[in-house]
Amino acid sequence: MLRGRTRQLLLIGLIAAGLVAGCSTAPGSSPGATPLANTQWLLATIGGQPVASGTNADLLFSLRQASGFSGCNQFTTTYTSDGSASLSFGDFATTRMACDPATNLIESSYLAALGNVARYTMTADSLTLANATGGILLTYGAQAPATVEGPWNVTMVNNGTGAVQSTPAGIGVAMSFSPDGTIEGFGGCNNFSGGYSVAADRISIGPLMASMKSCGESTDKFESQFLTALQNSAKWSVTTGTLDLRDANGAQQVEATSAIGH
Repeated sequence: MLRGRTRQLLLIGLIAAGLVAGCSTAPGSSPGATPLANTQWLLATIGGQPVASGTNADLLFSLRQASGFSGCNQFTTTYTSDGSASLSFGDFATTRMACDPATNLIESSYLAALGNVARYTMTADSLTLANATGGILLTYGAQAPATVEGPWNVTMVNNGTGAVQSTPAGIGVAMSFSPDGTIEGFGGCNNFSGGYSVAADRISIGPLMASMKSCGESTDKFESQFLTALQNSAKWSVTTGTLDLRDANGAQQVEATSAIGH
């Protein structure tokens, strides 16, 4: 059983068997996750033609939605993929800002091309979108992901005494943020779940519920520190696939690496 006052932060209760089973899923196997999830790309070409320098049009994939900047306006849409090669987008919703004719032309061409996408190929630093016959529509370069959504492997945790320590060897700690505002994961000994909310660079996590198995004093202590650190988190950022959670004073609480593709 977890010891110490920090255990009081958890809601003590029974978790349905189905929830516990779901939380024990490997961190990289979140329902609906594809290799595209939690990636962000900077537009390089439309129809083989380079976009103008400074356009900064991009494309962001969360677990089930895609969004981005199309040169003048922000857009959002849904997407579906078989996880390997197929890709299609749903209807697009955009803001309504007016820009100069050249920018408007880039934007309309970009959104039209996205609407014709049927396939994709992706490497660590490039994304290519093609139509159903394989014709290349759009190419991108990589950008750092900019969402907490998706599965993460925890690498660093605040120990509650002003220091941040690495996840102990042999202990696998993972968490997954879902688009519906829920978080679930494995703390090293027990499954946990709860809610979270994000507004710009602010985040609120918890209260969290956890099962009550004991795995030994050192593992139980680390798990308690991890769950406390999660609930102390107030700010988030993602850089090159690494999630950084900090408290309101800027002290790091949790660091994790994206489990997409791992």
